[in-house]
Amino acid sequence: MTKILIVDDEARILMLLQSLLKANNYEVLTAKSGEVALTRLKEDDTFDIVITDLRMSPMDGMTLFHEIKKIYPAIPVILLTAYASVETAIDAMKNGAFDYMTKPFKVDELIAILKRAEEHIKKEGGSVASKADEPLRYHFENLIATNAAMQYVCDMIERVAPTSATVLINGESGTGKEVIARSIHTSSPRKNEPWIAVNCAALPEHLLESEMFGHIKGAFTGAANDKIGLFESANNGTLFLDEISSLPLLLQGKLLRVLQEKEIRRVGDNKSIQLDVRVIAASNTNLEQMVVQGSFRADLFYRFAVITLDIPPLRERTDDILPLAKHFIKSECFNHYIEREEPSLSKDAADILMNYSWPGNVRELENAIKHAITFLQGDAITPELLPPRILQRTKDFKAAQNNTNANDRGNTSLKGFLKLKEKEYLEQILSSTNGNKEKAAETLKVSLATLYRKLADDDDDETPNAAEPQPS
Repeated sequence: MTKILIVDDEARILMLLQSLLKANNYEVLTAKSGEVALTRLKEDDTFDIVITDLRMSPMDGMTLFHEIKKIYPAIPVILLTAYASVETAIDAMKNGAFDYMTKPFKVDELIAILKRAEEHIKKEGGSVASKADEPLRYHFENLIATNAAMQYVCDMIERVAPTSATVLINGESGTGKEVIARSIHTSSPRKNEPWIAVNCAALPEHLLESEMFGHIKGAFTGAANDKIGLFESANNGTLFLDEISSLPLLLQGKLLRVLQEKEIRRVGDNKSIQLDVRVIAASNTNLEQMVVQGSFRADLFYRFAVITLDIPPLRERTDDILPLAKHFIKSECFNHYIEREEPSLSKDAADILMNYSWPGNVRELENAIKHAITFLQGDAITPELLPPRILQRTKDFKAAQNNTNANDRGNTSLKGFLKLKEKEYLEQILSSTNGNKEKAAETLKVSLATLYRKLADDDDDETPNAAEPQPS
């Protein structure tokens, strides 16, 4: 039976709609305000459809609609509106509302819209309100995709996996580039052959060529024996090159030849070895920009970018947060607490996860769940079990939201607000560079000294910097 939540601040409308829909074999619950509706949705994720009035107070229907789309982006939301607000309802439909009805409405018109919504739900694969708990359409190993952009990535995985095409994966640190690369490998005809992953930035520059291509005995001081390189180790399988942007130009040229000729030559050897290796590369840096700057070879870039996958950061795919969190909870319990019951995620903890900006992306979310499971004593993950930095950042974010509320605009200076946003962005960039301040300063296009000053001044919101000219 389809379960519907009706939201209206007029008791008469709630009673009328509840009676009409129950008579048509719908399960119906009501909420007298947007705040109550959100609470019900978070406590009970089995609702299939939401019908809400536009004109309510204190939370209006448009605000409620946007909040619902953040938590359950695929749930059909039907708007009730007076004729004067039809334009607002149409704008909402452009942003994802399922449909709208003008008051006074006709019963058969409402039922027809609900039937269409039910068909939409069936087409999308079942109740959309409980996506966090449902089997997902896409689930390659640890890759979970509810978000539309990630579903496109999964579509691409299915299409490119059977081929041997080189793939370039772009995305911030922690977005799961290696998980996606491994998914391509395990979905390919090479799945039973070697999978070799290497972080190019972690290899010393003077050993890179030897690590990649191997060497023969006596090729250089310390080369006491022949050594097989990563390419040979991955023969007939897949070689994943992470942080490809860190390769020096000299090695980029040699790598280009390997990709073109499909053969390698060990350091110190004069014979070539034919190989069949699929190469998947990943970068958290804009390689096209590096090509323009002359720090990455254009011919190598185009050789890598036969197929390009762009992975959105977690803050842009909030509909994946709760499914990922529940996946990590299950994984942690399986790995470390096999005999204990899987804990639930409390509503307050889920709210914090949904409202956090995740500068460390999926990796940070996984670590947050590991932190919570480590200190878990009861049967639910509650806010106090989450890492302190997440709780503090969420608190800061809510404080900023409150300070910029239309009813409280005068309590926060523009400089204070901009300072908070600058701090968030600095932390995001630092996370993407794994704490490397030199890389962060380069990305931000500021000097290293300026970056250190800004980091040191985070708590000094209202004190002008003596080095900066002040308005007279």
